Amino acid sequence: MESFTGYIKTPQDALIIFEACRKGLLQRVKRRLTSKERTEIRSGSVFAWDEREAGMRRWTDGRTWSPSRVLGSFLTYRELDTKRRPRKPSMAIPGMKQVVFSYKPNGLIKQSFSICTASNQKLHLISYYKKADIISGHLKRPSDDPLLNKLEIPKGQYPEINPLDIGGGHTASIHSLQYYNPTRQNSTDSSIISASPSLTSSPWSSDEEYYYNNNNNNNNNTNELQEPELIPFPPIRSLPAQDVAWEKLPWSEDHRQLSALYHELRI
Repeated sequence: MESFTGYIKTPQDALIIFEACRKGLLQRVKRRLTSKERTEIRSGSVFAWDEREAGMRRWTDGRTWSPSRVLGSFLTYRELDTKRRPRKPSMAIPGMKQVVFSYKPNGLIKQSFSICTASNQKLHLISYYKKADIISGHLKRPSDDPLLNKLEIPKGQYPEINPLDIGGGHTASIHSLQYYNPTRQNSTDSSIISASPSLTSSPWSSDEEYYYNNNNNNNNNTNELQEPELIPFPPIRSLPAQDVAWEKLPWSEDHRQLSALYHELRI
């Protein structure tokens, strides 16, 4: 069911996966994972799919994840330990509610990446890895795979990306709007449909939605993220224009001294 086994380090790696799937060298995911397939997700699992072909945009893996972080072109998540109690915050910030959770020891890291091609295909990619496997070099990148590293990415088919982008070069504003304002998701989706290829927001996971809804319904407000309330400044009131005689305007010290000398000389 996996499209590839390895590590997606850059957007170029993701494009190689998409192009390999387009040419039939790799297989795209065409349905949701079964319960058994979800349990088989491991470090190095990479899944790619066409939103229309698979009939899904939300990715479901049955795990609980931390809030997303934007890392260049990718959204990254860390697996949470649901069996442990959330740790207490070391210090509270006045006016803000704290987000506290426990990471799963030796848990997975998930990253997501999405694009809209020139032919209006919405392609998504989800990959999983562990830091230890990256450090040890256990997972290989698509650009290091002998079967894939000679693939040429056709110009104009995919969005232009920065070749020096390590971990992505994605605009964070789209992610921020969707993460904090889920009600605007539909409008964002419609805005990415265009004739030219573009980077789009990464797919939301139904597990993320479940996690956030649980937090919002929890009586303990420490699991909710809320921005501090902004107090507007009072309106600026301008003074009405007044007619002031020229001789009554304030003078500098030099003008005062010259005026005094002028009067003394006249006397």
